[in-house]
Amino acid sequence: MSKYKDIADDIRAKIKNNEYTFGQKLPYEYVLCMSYHCNKETMKKALEILVKEGLIIRRRGAGTFVKDYDPTMESATNKFARGLTGKYAGIKEVTSEVLEFEVVPADEVLSKKLQIDIGDFVYHIIRLRFLDKKPHLIDISYMPISLIPNLKLEHLKGSIYEYIENVLKLKIQSCHLTINAALSTPLEQQYLGLKEYEPYIQEEQISYLSNGAIFEYTLARHHFADFEFQTIVVQQ
Repeated sequence: MSKYKDIADDIRAKIKNNEYTFGQKLPYEYVLCMSYHCNKETMKKALEILVKEGLIIRRRGAGTFVKDYDPTMESATNKFARGLTGKYAGIKEVTSEVLEFEVVPADEVLSKKLQIDIGDFVYHIIRLRFLDKKPHLIDISYMPISLIPNLKLEHLKGSIYEYIENVLKLKIQSCHLTINAALSTPLEQQYLGLKEYEPYIQEEQISYLSNGAIFEYTLARHHFADFEFQTIVVQQ
């Protein structure tokens, strides 16, 4: 495992064990570098993992601080990160049509998104997901083969997340989500029924295992009329 992931694991454990408490300022970066016997770039990558996981926050001119950590939030996070099948279990029937399944070398964009080397092999998966037999979204996913081995067509037609957790025994920890929109392409027009001038709503998601490794980069594209996002904002 990379040095920066080991460092992130250790700092994460200290936060969860209350060695670093809510609101506490972490030691200066150069002090952490000395403690972990690493260079500044390695420490920066380690801290970036924890920022994306929502465990720490950087404040310009002030330093890096521990955010409020609540173990019960892990279950809430997993509810979001358990995939479409888990989200609608017992509510709606989720089925999938696999449009594309291949292995490709990571380009520069994928290497940055997945924090892997250029040329490392990844799965490239495109699925049309249905809810009660109605097209719901198009999933375009990339996963490193080194983390998710032996993925087969049968897993794509079911739940990839169930394969990851139940077969590979890996724990899905969290995700970083960005929502944006763009005009539809022939792909969305064909499978979601959008017109040329109509947009799709896209969830760009980077998902993490409990060890801090990124196992998935996914673009989930929705018909604009079927997309709804709800959240709760609490002032602290």
